[in-house]
Amino acid sequence: MSAPGYARLLQEWLPAVWRERDETGDLDRLLTVYGELLDAFHSTLEQRLYDGFPDQDAQSRHCQDWLLPYFAQLLDVRLASPDEAGRRAELADAVAWRQRKGTRVSIEAIAEAVGRFEVEVQEGWKRVAITPRVDRPLLPEAAYGEAAIAADAVPAERARHPALPAATVDLRYCSRAVRCEESNPAAHTTTFAGQSVPWRQINRHGLPCTLNSQQPHPPSFTPDSFQDVSRRTVDLRTPNWRHGHAHPRRVPLFYAPQEGFFASQHQSLDWSELDAKVQQAAGTDVSGWSDDAVTTSTVDITVDGKTVHLAALSLSKTKWNGLTLPLVTVRGLAAAPLCILGAIELNQAAVYRFDNLWLDGATQIGAGAVQLAGCAAKQLKVLTVELDEPVIAAHACLFNEIEADAGLMQLEYCTVLDTLLAAQLNASDSILLPPLRADAAADDVPAAGCIRYSRLFHIPAPAKSGDAPDADWLSQGLRSPLRCFGNSCTTEQPRFWHRNFGQPGCCVLHPDAKSVFRFGAEDGGEMGAYHNLRYTLREQAVLDKLTEFLPVGMEAVLVADPSLACVPPEATQS
Repeated sequence: MSAPGYARLLQEWLPAVWRERDETGDLDRLLTVYGELLDAFHSTLEQRLYDGFPDQDAQSRHCQDWLLPYFAQLLDVRLASPDEAGRRAELADAVAWRQRKGTRVSIEAIAEAVGRFEVEVQEGWKRVAITPRVDRPLLPEAAYGEAAIAADAVPAERARHPALPAATVDLRYCSRAVRCEESNPAAHTTTFAGQSVPWRQINRHGLPCTLNSQQPHPPSFTPDSFQDVSRRTVDLRTPNWRHGHAHPRRVPLFYAPQEGFFASQHQSLDWSELDAKVQQAAGTDVSGWSDDAVTTSTVDITVDGKTVHLAALSLSKTKWNGLTLPLVTVRGLAAAPLCILGAIELNQAAVYRFDNLWLDGATQIGAGAVQLAGCAAKQLKVLTVELDEPVIAAHACLFNEIEADAGLMQLEYCTVLDTLLAAQLNASDSILLPPLRADAAADDVPAAGCIRYSRLFHIPAPAKSGDAPDADWLSQGLRSPLRCFGNSCTTEQPRFWHRNFGQPGCCVLHPDAKSVFRFGAEDGGEMGAYHNLRYTLREQAVLDKLTEFLPVGMEAVLVADPSLACVPPEATQS
Protein backbone atom coordinates (compact mmCIF):
# COMPACT_ATOMS: atom_id res chain seq x y z
CA MET A 1 0.00 0.00 0.00
CA SER A 2 1.32 3.45 -0.89
CA ALA A 3 1.57 6.50 1.41
CA PRO A 4 -1.62 8.08 -0.07
CA GLY A 5 -3.41 4.83 0.66
CA TYR A 6 -2.46 5.03 4.35
CA ALA A 7 -3.52 8.68 4.40
CA ARG A 8 -6.99 7.75 3.11
CA LEU A 9 -7.31 5.09 5.81
CA LEU A 10 -6.47 7.62 8.49
CA GLN A 11 -8.97 10.11 7.08
CA GLU A 12 -11.72 7.47 7.17
CA TRP A 13 -10.91 6.02 10.60
CA LEU A 14 -9.91 8.97 12.76
CA PRO A 15 -13.23 10.93 12.46
CA ALA A 16 -14.98 7.86 13.84
CA VAL A 17 -12.80 8.09 16.93
CA TRP A 18 -12.74 11.83 17.59
CA ARG A 19 -15.92 13.42 16.27
CA GLU A 20 -15.30 16.81 17.90
CA ARG A 21 -12.44 18.25 19.89
CA ASP A 22 -14.38 18.43 23.16
CA GLU A 23 -16.11 15.04 22.91
CA THR A 24 -14.80 11.95 24.67
CA GLY A 25 -13.46 9.40 22.17
CA ASP A 26 -14.25 5.69 22.05
CA LEU A 27 -11.19 3.82 23.46
CA ASP A 28 -12.31 0.48 22.06
CA ARG A 29 -12.73 1.99 18.62
CA LEU A 30 -9.33 3.69 18.90
CA LEU A 31 -7.58 0.39 19.66
CA THR A 32 -9.40 -1.28 16.78
CA VAL A 33 -8.31 1.46 14.39
CA TYR A 34 -4.66 1.17 15.40
CA GLY A 35 -4.82 -2.61 15.16
CA GLU A 36 -6.16 -2.42 11.62
CA LEU A 37 -3.53 0.14 10.70
CA LEU A 38 -0.71 -2.07 12.03
CA ASP A 39 -2.13 -5.03 10.12
CA ALA A 40 -2.01 -2.97 6.95
CA PHE A 41 1.62 -2.06 7.60
CA HIS A 42 2.43 -5.72 8.28
CA SER A 43 0.81 -6.98 5.06
CA THR A 44 2.62 -4.36 3.03
CA LEU A 45 5.99 -5.37 4.49
CA GLU A 46 5.21 -9.04 3.88
CA GLN A 47 4.44 -8.29 0.25
CA ARG A 48 7.67 -6.31 -0.17
CA LEU A 49 9.65 -9.18 1.38
CA TYR A 50 7.98 -11.66 -0.94
CA ASP A 51 8.73 -9.44 -3.95
CA GLY A 52 12.40 -9.20 -2.90
CA PHE A 53 12.86 -12.85 -1.83
CA PRO A 54 10.23 -14.89 -3.73
CA ASP A 55 12.04 -18.21 -3.24
CA GLN A 56 12.31 -17.96 0.55
CA ASP A 57 9.71 -18.72 3.16
CA ALA A 58 8.84 -16.40 6.02
CA GLN A 59 11.11 -18.19 8.49
CA SER A 60 14.24 -17.76 6.37
CA ARG A 61 13.79 -14.10 5.44
CA HIS A 62 16.24 -11.75 7.06
CA CYS A 63 17.46 -8.21 6.61
CA GLN A 64 20.84 -7.17 5.33
CA ASP A 65 23.69 -6.92 7.84
CA TRP A 66 23.98 -3.13 7.71
CA LEU A 67 20.43 -2.79 9.04
CA LEU A 68 21.15 -4.62 12.32
CA PRO A 69 22.53 -1.58 14.22
CA TYR A 70 19.45 0.46 13.25
CA PHE A 71 17.09 -2.24 14.50
CA ALA A 72 19.18 -2.42 17.68
CA GLN A 73 18.62 1.31 18.25
CA LEU A 74 14.93 0.91 17.57
CA LEU A 75 14.60 -1.88 20.15
CA ASP A 76 17.13 -0.36 22.59
CA VAL A 77 19.37 -3.43 22.31
CA ARG A 78 23.10 -3.30 23.00
CA LEU A 79 24.65 -5.77 20.57
CA ALA A 80 27.45 -7.77 22.19
CA SER A 81 27.99 -10.78 19.92
CA PRO A 82 31.07 -10.63 17.65
CA ASP A 83 29.39 -12.40 14.72
CA GLU A 84 26.27 -12.00 12.63
CA ALA A 85 24.37 -15.07 13.87
CA GLY A 86 24.69 -13.95 17.48
CA ARG A 87 23.62 -10.37 16.72
CA ARG A 88 20.54 -11.57 14.86
CA ALA A 89 19.61 -13.72 17.85
CA GLU A 90 20.03 -10.73 20.17
CA LEU A 91 17.53 -8.76 18.10
CA ALA A 92 15.07 -11.59 17.48
CA ASP A 93 14.86 -12.60 21.16
CA ALA A 94 15.26 -9.18 22.80
CA VAL A 95 11.64 -8.95 24.01
CA ALA A 96 11.49 -12.58 25.22
CA TRP A 97 14.72 -12.16 27.19
CA ARG A 98 13.44 -9.00 28.86
CA GLN A 99 10.21 -10.71 29.85
CA ARG A 100 12.20 -13.49 31.57
CA LYS A 101 14.99 -11.24 32.84
CA GLY A 102 16.96 -12.75 35.72
CA THR A 103 15.58 -16.28 35.37
CA ARG A 104 17.70 -19.36 34.84
CA VAL A 105 15.88 -20.04 31.56
CA SER A 106 16.78 -16.64 30.12
CA ILE A 107 20.40 -16.86 31.29
CA GLU A 108 20.87 -20.17 29.51
CA ALA A 109 19.11 -18.93 26.36
CA ILE A 110 21.21 -15.74 26.21
CA ALA A 111 24.50 -17.58 26.71
CA GLU A 112 23.74 -20.15 24.00
CA ALA A 113 22.47 -17.56 21.50
CA VAL A 114 25.26 -15.01 21.98
CA GLY A 115 28.11 -17.47 22.50
CA ARG A 116 26.75 -20.12 20.11
CA PHE A 117 27.85 -22.91 22.45
CA GLU A 118 25.80 -25.02 24.83
CA VAL A 119 25.94 -24.31 28.56
CA GLU A 120 24.75 -25.94 31.76
CA VAL A 121 23.76 -23.36 34.37
CA GLN A 122 24.17 -23.74 38.11
CA GLU A 123 23.05 -21.28 40.75
CA GLY A 124 25.78 -20.41 43.19
CA TRP A 125 23.45 -20.09 46.15
CA LYS A 126 22.50 -23.75 45.77
CA ARG A 127 26.16 -24.71 46.25
CA VAL A 128 26.49 -22.91 49.59
CA ALA A 129 26.22 -24.86 52.85
CA ILE A 130 23.28 -23.68 55.00
CA THR A 131 21.87 -24.70 58.36
CA PRO A 132 18.83 -27.00 58.05
CA ARG A 133 15.59 -25.52 59.33
CA VAL A 134 12.66 -27.44 60.70
CA ASP A 135 10.09 -25.09 59.14
CA ARG A 136 11.42 -25.56 55.60
CA PRO A 137 9.51 -28.39 53.89
CA LEU A 138 11.37 -30.83 51.64
CA LEU A 139 10.37 -31.38 48.06
CA PRO A 140 9.45 -35.02 47.37
CA GLU A 141 12.10 -37.32 45.90
CA ALA A 142 10.10 -37.54 42.65
CA ALA A 143 10.87 -33.87 41.95
CA TYR A 144 14.50 -34.92 41.57
CA GLY A 145 13.69 -37.92 39.41
CA GLU A 146 14.32 -40.47 42.17
CA ALA A 147 12.22 -43.13 43.77
CA ALA A 148 10.63 -42.36 47.12
CA ILE A 149 12.49 -43.45 50.24
CA ALA A 150 10.46 -45.71 52.48
CA ALA A 151 9.19 -44.13 55.69
CA ASP A 152 10.68 -46.94 57.77
CA ALA A 153 14.11 -46.78 56.11
CA VAL A 154 17.21 -46.67 58.27
CA PRO A 155 18.71 -43.22 58.99
CA ALA A 156 21.56 -43.79 56.53
CA GLU A 157 19.01 -44.24 53.74
CA ARG A 158 16.86 -41.32 54.91
CA ALA A 159 19.96 -39.12 54.78
CA ARG A 160 20.16 -39.69 51.01
CA HIS A 161 17.05 -37.58 50.44
CA PRO A 162 18.15 -35.29 47.56
CA ALA A 163 16.51 -32.18 49.00
CA LEU A 164 18.38 -32.24 52.32
CA PRO A 165 20.86 -29.32 52.64
CA ALA A 166 23.65 -31.70 53.62
CA ALA A 167 27.17 -30.24 53.54
CA THR A 168 29.18 -33.34 54.47
CA VAL A 169 30.15 -35.45 51.43
CA ASP A 170 28.97 -39.05 51.68
CA LEU A 171 32.03 -41.07 50.63
CA ARG A 172 29.97 -44.24 50.15
CA TYR A 173 28.41 -42.98 46.91
CA CYS A 174 29.51 -41.28 43.72
CA SER A 175 27.63 -38.16 42.69
CA ARG A 176 27.55 -37.70 38.92
CA ALA A 177 25.40 -37.34 35.83
CA VAL A 178 23.77 -40.46 34.41
CA ARG A 179 21.58 -41.06 31.41
CA CYS A 180 17.84 -41.19 31.98
CA GLU A 181 14.52 -41.02 30.14
CA GLU A 182 13.39 -37.69 28.74
CA SER A 183 10.19 -38.04 30.77
CA ASN A 184 12.14 -37.95 34.06
CA PRO A 185 11.16 -34.81 36.03
CA ALA A 186 14.83 -33.99 36.67
CA ALA A 187 16.02 -34.64 33.12
CA HIS A 188 18.29 -32.22 31.28
CA THR A 189 19.15 -32.64 27.61
CA THR A 190 22.73 -31.80 26.61
CA THR A 191 24.89 -32.47 23.57
CA PHE A 192 27.92 -34.54 24.54
CA ALA A 193 30.50 -34.94 21.74
CA GLY A 194 27.84 -34.37 19.11
CA GLN A 195 25.29 -36.70 20.73
CA SER A 196 22.15 -35.28 22.36
CA VAL A 197 21.54 -37.18 25.62
CA PRO A 198 18.99 -36.72 28.45
CA TRP A 199 20.62 -36.99 31.88
CA ARG A 200 20.03 -36.35 35.56
CA GLN A 201 22.09 -36.03 38.72
CA ILE A 202 22.26 -38.98 41.12
CA ASN A 203 23.54 -39.20 44.70
CA ARG A 204 23.60 -35.45 45.23
CA HIS A 205 25.33 -35.82 48.61
CA GLY A 206 28.00 -38.19 47.31
CA LEU A 207 31.59 -37.70 46.15
CA PRO A 208 31.70 -35.70 42.86
CA CYS A 209 32.87 -38.19 40.24
CA THR A 210 32.86 -38.74 36.52
CA LEU A 211 33.90 -41.52 34.16
CA ASN A 212 37.06 -41.14 32.13
CA SER A 213 36.24 -41.83 28.48
CA GLN A 214 39.29 -44.09 28.04
CA GLN A 215 39.29 -45.84 31.41
CA PRO A 216 35.68 -46.20 32.55
CA HIS A 217 36.56 -47.95 35.80
CA PRO A 218 37.04 -46.74 38.44
CA PRO A 219 35.48 -43.26 38.31
CA SER A 220 37.82 -40.33 38.91
CA PHE A 221 37.31 -37.47 41.34
CA THR A 222 36.44 -34.30 39.38
CA PRO A 223 35.40 -31.37 41.57
CA ASP A 224 34.05 -28.15 40.09
CA SER A 225 32.54 -29.78 36.99
CA PHE A 226 28.90 -29.50 35.95
CA GLN A 227 28.33 -32.77 37.85
CA ASP A 228 29.59 -31.32 41.14
CA VAL A 229 26.58 -30.20 43.19
CA SER A 230 28.23 -30.66 46.60
CA ARG A 231 27.71 -27.86 49.10
CA ARG A 232 30.65 -25.74 50.26
CA THR A 233 31.39 -22.81 52.50
CA VAL A 234 31.23 -19.53 50.60
CA ASP A 235 34.16 -19.18 48.20
CA LEU A 236 35.27 -15.54 48.43
CA ARG A 237 38.03 -15.80 45.82
CA THR A 238 37.78 -13.82 42.61
CA PRO A 239 35.84 -16.18 40.35
CA ASN A 240 37.39 -17.82 37.32
CA TRP A 241 36.90 -21.10 35.51
CA ARG A 242 38.54 -23.07 38.36
CA HIS A 243 37.19 -21.58 41.61
CA GLY A 244 34.84 -19.04 43.14
CA HIS A 245 31.64 -20.84 42.10
CA ALA A 246 30.09 -21.58 45.53
CA HIS A 247 28.81 -18.11 46.27
CA PRO A 248 25.25 -16.77 46.51
CA ARG A 249 26.12 -13.98 44.05
CA ARG A 250 27.64 -16.19 41.33
CA VAL A 251 26.08 -18.00 38.38
CA PRO A 252 28.48 -20.60 36.93
CA LEU A 253 27.90 -21.52 33.28
CA PHE A 254 29.62 -24.78 32.32
CA TYR A 255 30.55 -25.39 28.69
CA ALA A 256 32.58 -27.99 26.84
CA PRO A 257 35.95 -26.88 25.44
CA GLN A 258 35.69 -26.08 21.74
CA GLU A 259 36.69 -28.90 19.37
CA GLY A 260 38.40 -26.71 16.77
CA PHE A 261 39.04 -28.28 13.37
CA PHE A 262 38.84 -31.86 14.68
CA ALA A 263 35.20 -32.54 15.46
CA SER A 264 34.41 -35.74 17.33
CA GLN A 265 31.62 -36.35 14.80
CA HIS A 266 33.13 -35.72 11.37
CA GLN A 267 32.93 -37.02 7.82
CA SER A 268 35.91 -38.71 6.11
CA LEU A 269 36.85 -39.23 2.46
CA ASP A 270 39.79 -41.06 0.95
CA TRP A 271 41.90 -38.94 -1.42
CA SER A 272 41.80 -41.73 -4.00
CA GLU A 273 38.16 -40.78 -4.66
CA LEU A 274 39.23 -37.24 -5.56
CA ASP A 275 42.68 -37.66 -7.06
CA ALA A 276 41.69 -38.48 -10.65
CA LYS A 277 39.19 -35.60 -10.80
CA VAL A 278 41.69 -33.11 -9.37
CA GLN A 279 44.46 -34.26 -11.70
CA GLN A 280 42.14 -33.96 -14.70
CA ALA A 281 41.05 -30.47 -13.66
CA ALA A 282 44.66 -29.35 -13.12
CA GLY A 283 45.56 -30.49 -16.64
CA THR A 284 42.76 -28.54 -18.32
CA ASP A 285 43.74 -25.78 -20.74
CA VAL A 286 41.82 -22.75 -19.45
CA SER A 287 43.54 -20.09 -21.55
CA GLY A 288 40.44 -19.68 -23.74
CA TRP A 289 37.99 -19.58 -20.81
CA SER A 290 36.18 -16.39 -19.81
CA ASP A 291 37.11 -14.92 -16.44
CA ASP A 292 33.80 -15.90 -14.84
CA ALA A 293 33.56 -19.44 -16.25
CA VAL A 294 33.32 -22.11 -13.52
CA THR A 295 32.61 -25.83 -13.62
CA THR A 296 31.51 -27.57 -10.43
CA SER A 297 30.92 -31.16 -9.34
CA THR A 298 30.26 -32.80 -5.99
CA VAL A 299 31.35 -35.96 -4.20
CA ASP A 300 28.34 -37.64 -2.56
CA ILE A 301 27.67 -40.66 -0.40
CA THR A 302 24.40 -42.35 0.59
CA VAL A 303 23.57 -42.65 4.29
CA ASP A 304 20.31 -44.35 5.31
CA GLY A 305 18.93 -43.85 1.83
CA LYS A 306 19.75 -40.12 1.78
CA THR A 307 22.36 -38.39 -0.35
CA VAL A 308 25.05 -36.57 1.67
CA HIS A 309 27.22 -34.00 -0.11
CA LEU A 310 30.77 -34.35 1.22
CA ALA A 311 32.88 -32.15 -1.03
CA ALA A 312 32.63 -29.79 -3.98
CA LEU A 313 35.24 -29.65 -6.74
CA SER A 314 35.32 -26.56 -8.95
CA LEU A 315 37.54 -25.39 -11.80
CA SER A 316 38.06 -21.84 -13.03
CA LYS A 317 40.75 -19.60 -14.47
CA THR A 318 43.16 -17.47 -12.45
CA LYS A 319 46.28 -15.36 -12.84
CA TRP A 320 49.33 -16.33 -10.79
CA ASN A 321 52.80 -14.83 -11.21
CA GLY A 322 51.90 -13.58 -14.69
CA LEU A 323 50.66 -16.99 -15.84
CA THR A 324 47.14 -18.13 -16.68
CA LEU A 325 46.58 -21.29 -14.66
CA PRO A 326 43.67 -23.50 -13.63
CA LEU A 327 42.27 -22.73 -10.19
CA VAL A 328 41.24 -26.09 -8.73
CA THR A 329 39.17 -25.77 -5.56
CA VAL A 330 38.30 -28.62 -3.22
CA ARG A 331 35.87 -27.56 -0.50
CA GLY A 332 34.40 -29.58 2.34
CA LEU A 333 30.64 -29.12 2.57
CA ALA A 334 30.05 -30.24 6.16
CA ALA A 335 29.96 -27.85 9.11
CA ALA A 336 33.20 -29.35 10.44
CA PRO A 337 36.27 -29.79 8.20
CA LEU A 338 36.08 -32.89 5.99
CA CYS A 339 38.85 -35.36 6.87
CA ILE A 340 40.86 -36.31 3.75
CA LEU A 341 42.67 -39.62 4.27
CA GLY A 342 45.81 -40.65 2.43
CA ALA A 343 48.77 -38.90 0.83
CA ILE A 344 48.23 -36.12 -1.72
CA GLU A 345 50.74 -35.46 -4.52
CA LEU A 346 49.97 -32.83 -7.18
CA ASN A 347 52.68 -32.08 -9.76
CA GLN A 348 50.82 -30.22 -12.52
CA ALA A 349 51.20 -26.44 -12.68
CA ALA A 350 48.00 -25.02 -11.20
CA VAL A 351 46.73 -23.06 -8.25
CA TYR A 352 45.18 -25.50 -5.80
CA ARG A 353 42.74 -24.20 -3.20
CA PHE A 354 41.65 -26.24 -0.17
CA ASP A 355 38.74 -24.99 1.90
CA ASN A 356 37.25 -26.47 5.10
CA LEU A 357 39.40 -29.62 4.92
CA TRP A 358 41.41 -31.71 7.38
CA LEU A 359 44.39 -33.09 5.47
CA ASP A 360 45.44 -36.06 7.57
CA GLY A 361 48.26 -37.31 5.33
CA ALA A 362 51.32 -35.82 3.67
CA THR A 363 50.46 -33.22 1.03
CA GLN A 364 53.04 -32.29 -1.63
CA ILE A 365 52.62 -29.69 -4.37
CA GLY A 366 55.28 -30.07 -7.07
CA ALA A 367 54.34 -27.09 -9.26
CA GLY A 368 52.18 -24.00 -8.98
CA ALA A 369 50.83 -22.77 -5.66
CA VAL A 370 48.42 -23.77 -2.92
CA GLN A 371 45.87 -21.66 -1.07
CA LEU A 372 44.19 -22.83 2.13
CA ALA A 373 41.31 -21.41 4.18
CA GLY A 374 39.90 -22.94 7.36
CA CYS A 375 42.03 -26.08 7.00
CA ALA A 376 44.19 -28.31 9.18
CA ALA A 377 47.18 -29.92 7.43
CA LYS A 378 49.41 -32.50 9.05
CA GLN A 379 52.29 -32.14 6.60
CA LEU A 380 52.33 -29.65 3.72
CA LYS A 381 55.29 -29.26 1.37
CA VAL A 382 55.54 -27.08 -1.76
CA LEU A 383 58.52 -27.51 -4.11
CA THR A 384 57.84 -24.52 -6.40
CA VAL A 385 60.70 -22.03 -6.72
CA GLU A 386 59.12 -18.58 -6.57
CA LEU A 387 59.86 -15.55 -4.37
CA ASP A 388 57.61 -12.90 -5.93
CA GLU A 389 54.24 -14.63 -5.40
CA PRO A 390 53.27 -16.80 -2.42
CA VAL A 391 53.56 -20.50 -3.17
CA ILE A 392 51.66 -21.09 0.10
CA ALA A 393 48.92 -18.65 1.10
CA ALA A 394 47.04 -19.77 4.20
CA HIS A 395 44.23 -18.03 6.07
CA ALA A 396 42.96 -19.30 9.46
CA CYS A 397 44.71 -22.68 9.24
CA LEU A 398 46.50 -25.13 11.54
CA PHE A 399 49.70 -26.90 10.48
CA ASN A 400 51.78 -29.57 12.11
CA GLU A 401 54.57 -29.24 9.52
CA ILE A 402 54.76 -26.72 6.68
CA GLU A 403 57.61 -26.34 4.17
CA ALA A 404 58.33 -24.02 1.25
CA ASP A 405 62.13 -23.83 1.38
CA ALA A 406 62.34 -22.44 -2.17
CA GLY A 407 59.42 -20.04 -2.14
CA LEU A 408 57.47 -17.31 -0.40
CA MET A 409 55.07 -18.36 2.36
CA GLN A 410 52.20 -16.16 3.51
CA LEU A 411 50.37 -16.95 6.77
CA GLU A 412 47.44 -15.04 8.25
CA TYR A 413 45.73 -16.24 11.43
CA CYS A 414 47.64 -19.53 11.43
CA THR A 415 49.13 -21.86 14.03
CA VAL A 416 52.22 -23.97 13.32
CA LEU A 417 53.22 -26.72 15.75
CA ASP A 418 56.43 -28.55 14.79
CA THR A 419 58.20 -27.41 11.61
CA LEU A 420 58.27 -24.21 9.55
CA LEU A 421 60.65 -23.88 6.59
CA ALA A 422 60.36 -20.93 4.21
CA ALA A 423 62.77 -19.12 1.94
CA GLN A 424 60.77 -15.95 2.62
CA LEU A 425 57.95 -15.46 5.11
CA ASN A 426 55.06 -13.04 5.64
CA ALA A 427 53.10 -13.79 8.82
CA SER A 428 50.41 -11.87 10.67
CA ASP A 429 48.29 -12.68 13.74
CA SER A 430 49.80 -16.18 13.90
CA ILE A 431 51.19 -18.51 16.56
CA LEU A 432 54.48 -19.94 15.28
CA LEU A 433 55.84 -22.40 17.83
CA PRO A 434 58.93 -23.83 16.03
CA PRO A 435 62.06 -21.81 15.21
CA LEU A 436 61.78 -20.09 11.84
CA ARG A 437 64.13 -21.73 9.35
CA ALA A 438 64.91 -21.13 5.68
CA ASP A 439 65.71 -24.81 5.12
CA ALA A 440 66.47 -27.96 7.07
CA ALA A 441 70.25 -27.79 6.50
CA ALA A 442 71.05 -24.67 8.54
CA ASP A 443 69.79 -22.42 11.32
CA ASP A 444 69.24 -19.40 9.08
CA VAL A 445 65.89 -17.66 9.39
CA PRO A 446 63.97 -16.80 6.18
CA ALA A 447 65.89 -14.34 4.04
CA ALA A 448 63.11 -11.75 3.74
CA GLY A 449 59.53 -10.96 4.65
CA CYS A 450 57.59 -9.43 7.51
CA ILE A 451 56.15 -10.68 10.82
CA ARG A 452 53.60 -8.77 12.90
CA TYR A 453 51.12 -9.44 15.73
CA SER A 454 52.45 -12.97 16.10
CA ARG A 455 54.11 -15.36 18.49
CA LEU A 456 57.58 -16.46 17.39
CA PHE A 457 60.65 -18.06 18.94
CA HIS A 458 62.78 -14.89 19.06
CA ILE A 459 62.35 -11.15 18.63
CA PRO A 460 65.50 -9.46 17.32
CA ALA A 461 66.66 -6.19 18.80
CA PRO A 462 66.45 -3.15 16.51
CA ALA A 463 69.42 -3.09 14.17
CA LYS A 464 72.04 -0.45 14.87
CA SER A 465 75.15 0.33 12.90
CA GLY A 466 78.23 -1.17 14.48
CA ASP A 467 76.31 -3.78 16.49
CA ALA A 468 77.18 -7.44 16.13
CA PRO A 469 74.54 -9.38 14.17
CA ASP A 470 71.88 -11.17 16.17
CA ALA A 471 72.98 -14.80 16.39
CA ASP A 472 69.35 -16.01 16.26
CA TRP A 473 68.44 -13.82 13.27
CA LEU A 474 71.00 -14.65 10.60
CA SER A 475 70.83 -15.33 6.86
CA GLN A 476 74.01 -16.29 5.01
CA GLY A 477 76.11 -15.11 7.96
CA LEU A 478 74.51 -11.64 8.10
CA ARG A 479 71.57 -10.21 9.93
CA SER A 480 68.45 -11.32 8.05
CA PRO A 481 66.34 -8.62 6.35
CA LEU A 482 63.28 -10.45 7.68
CA ARG A 483 61.42 -7.66 9.46
CA CYS A 484 59.83 -8.23 12.85
CA PHE A 485 57.59 -5.63 14.45
CA GLY A 486 58.63 -6.50 17.97
CA ASN A 487 56.15 -4.20 19.72
CA SER A 488 53.25 -6.24 18.36
CA CYS A 489 54.86 -9.70 18.73
CA THR A 490 55.61 -11.95 21.69
CA THR A 491 57.83 -14.87 22.64
CA GLU A 492 55.52 -16.07 25.43
CA GLN A 493 54.47 -19.72 25.41
CA PRO A 494 50.78 -20.17 24.57
CA ARG A 495 48.67 -22.57 26.57
CA PHE A 496 46.40 -24.88 24.60
CA TRP A 497 44.11 -27.64 25.76
CA HIS A 498 46.60 -29.95 24.02
CA ARG A 499 48.80 -30.20 20.90
CA ASN A 500 47.85 -33.65 19.62
CA PHE A 501 47.12 -33.10 15.93
CA GLY A 502 43.87 -34.78 14.91
CA GLN A 503 42.32 -34.80 18.39
CA PRO A 504 39.35 -32.56 19.30
CA GLY A 505 40.54 -29.37 20.99
CA CYS A 506 44.00 -29.39 19.40
CA CYS A 507 45.56 -25.90 19.69
CA VAL A 508 42.37 -24.35 21.08
CA LEU A 509 43.43 -21.69 23.57
CA HIS A 510 43.04 -22.69 27.21
CA PRO A 511 41.16 -20.35 29.59
CA ASP A 512 44.48 -19.81 31.39
CA ALA A 513 46.19 -18.63 28.18
CA LYS A 514 47.58 -15.13 28.48
CA SER A 515 45.68 -12.15 27.13
CA VAL A 516 48.34 -11.56 24.48
CA PHE A 517 47.09 -14.72 22.78
CA ARG A 518 43.40 -14.45 23.63
CA PHE A 519 43.09 -10.82 22.51
CA GLY A 520 46.43 -10.05 20.88
CA ALA A 521 45.49 -10.01 17.19
CA GLU A 522 45.43 -6.68 15.38
CA ASP A 523 41.63 -6.47 15.56
CA GLY A 524 41.47 -7.48 19.24
CA GLY A 525 40.58 -11.12 18.60
CA GLU A 526 42.66 -14.19 19.33
CA MET A 527 45.87 -15.11 17.58
CA GLY A 528 46.15 -18.29 15.60
CA ALA A 529 44.09 -20.73 13.60
CA TYR A 530 40.74 -20.17 15.34
CA HIS A 531 40.65 -16.40 14.99
CA ASN A 532 37.74 -16.50 12.52
CA LEU A 533 35.74 -18.79 14.83
CA ARG A 534 35.98 -16.07 17.53
CA TYR A 535 36.11 -18.45 20.48
CA THR A 536 37.50 -15.97 23.00
CA LEU A 537 35.40 -13.06 21.75
CA ARG A 538 32.21 -15.12 21.99
CA GLU A 539 33.05 -16.11 25.55
CA GLN A 540 33.64 -12.49 26.49
CA ALA A 541 30.43 -11.45 24.72
CA VAL A 542 28.40 -13.86 26.86
CA LEU A 543 29.72 -12.30 30.06
CA ASP A 544 29.15 -8.78 28.75
CA LYS A 545 25.60 -9.54 27.65
CA LEU A 546 24.61 -11.20 30.91
CA THR A 547 25.53 -8.11 32.92
CA GLU A 548 22.30 -6.57 31.58
CA PHE A 549 20.07 -9.52 32.49
CA LEU A 550 21.33 -10.62 35.90
CA PRO A 551 20.03 -9.05 39.12
CA VAL A 552 22.18 -6.30 40.60
CA GLY A 553 25.24 -7.77 42.29
CA MET A 554 25.06 -11.12 40.50
CA GLU A 555 28.01 -12.24 38.39
CA ALA A 556 28.21 -14.86 35.64
CA VAL A 557 31.26 -17.14 35.49
CA LEU A 558 32.17 -19.22 32.44
CA VAL A 559 33.60 -22.61 33.40
CA ALA A 560 35.30 -24.73 30.75
CA ASP A 561 34.42 -28.33 31.66
CA PRO A 562 36.11 -31.18 29.73
CA SER A 563 33.70 -33.70 31.26
CA LEU A 564 30.94 -32.21 29.07
CA ALA A 565 32.69 -33.87 26.12
CA CYS A 566 32.03 -37.36 27.59
CA VAL A 567 28.63 -39.03 27.36
CA PRO A 568 27.32 -39.84 30.88
CA PRO A 569 27.06 -43.54 31.78
CA GLU A 570 23.88 -45.48 32.34
CA ALA A 571 22.58 -45.44 35.90
CA THR A 572 23.66 -48.43 37.98
CA GLN A 573 22.23 -49.86 41.15
CA SER A 574 23.80 -47.99 44.07
